[in-house]
Amino acid sequence: MFIKTIKMEVSILLNEKEILNLPNDGDLGKFVREKYNSIKEDLVSSLDVEYDHCVICGKQSPYTRSTHIDNRIGYVEGGGQGCFSSNKCDKI
Repeated sequence: MFIKTIKMEVSILLNEKEILNLPNDGDLGKFVREKYNSIKEDLVSSLDVEYDHCVICGKQSPYTRSTHIDNRIGYVEGGGQGCFSSNKCDKI
């Protein structure tokens, strides 16, 4: 069975007003991350891509169900997808 992995690239455009309205670089980074996540969610929902979730806490992982387990972080063979980074799981 062949499962196609979808790769996508997201470009974030900021205007001068958005940049100048943020008081510091930390807030600017947070704003860019939120804008990225919003755009990515819209793209993913339009593609009907299903992401795996941590079997412990339920948090969405960055891996689609079609991502091979050798290319994942936090996957336990026979157990399923764990959180993709240690110290990120809310239930541990």
